[in-house]
Amino acid sequence: MTSEHLFKTAGLAGLAFGAAVLAGRVAQAGSPRLLVFVHVAVKQRALQSQLQAHLVGIEVTAVGRIGDFDRTLKEGTDAALSLSMVLVAHGLSPKLYGQRKGAKEEVYSLVAADKPPDPARVATVGALDLLGRDGTTSFVHKLVGAKPKVERVTKVEDLLPLLQMQRADAILLPSRLYADLKSASRLNLAQTELPGKVGLPAVAVVGPAGAQVLAAIAKMAAGECKALGVDEWR
Repeated sequence: MTSEHLFKTAGLAGLAFGAAVLAGRVAQAGSPRLLVFVHVAVKQRALQSQLQAHLVGIEVTAVGRIGDFDRTLKEGTDAALSLSMVLVAHGLSPKLYGQRKGAKEEVYSLVAADKPPDPARVATVGALDLLGRDGTTSFVHKLVGAKPKVERVTKVEDLLPLLQMQRADAILLPSRLYADLKSASRLNLAQTELPGKVGLPAVAVVGPAGAQVLAAIAKMAAGECKALGVDEWR
């Protein structure tokens, strides 16, 4: 084989590869986009992979920080999935609601070591950062019914160390996560369920392909959306 023929072959291969990459990028650019901001027990990358596998044809981006949610929302997406109150705080109207055991809301608990915490007496509460400093603080105060200092964290796994290092008197989380947290801790955890309820994850349309994303999410089976804390969408 001559060197000229080798160069031609290499050139054709390069062109084919470039065309394939370009086609992939075009296809990706044309895919409906879903932005997800939900605190779950698994890492965000794992959640993103799970959702991507179930939502074929949808480009899924899962973030774990409110700042990343704000930035990605501004950059553009077709639909956003987060707690109802987070969507509303960003001026978005939920169109599809996650439900668990037939309800759109769930109970939260204060969790502490050794004995059930008294909401009126806790001085510091650890909580997931849902709405930034001021918004999260207001959320905690309203739910607890008092005004403790709020220690914010960005991951579910970071809540327990707040108790272990005595940086918080109690931590706030959905009651459904309590059993898993208790089994994973050496602390003698106890909970106090709070009277107020918090809306489960919901989905809002943001861009032109939002309706396609909603239709795909609505078809998810119970097992496929379990990681999001819901068992169906309506």
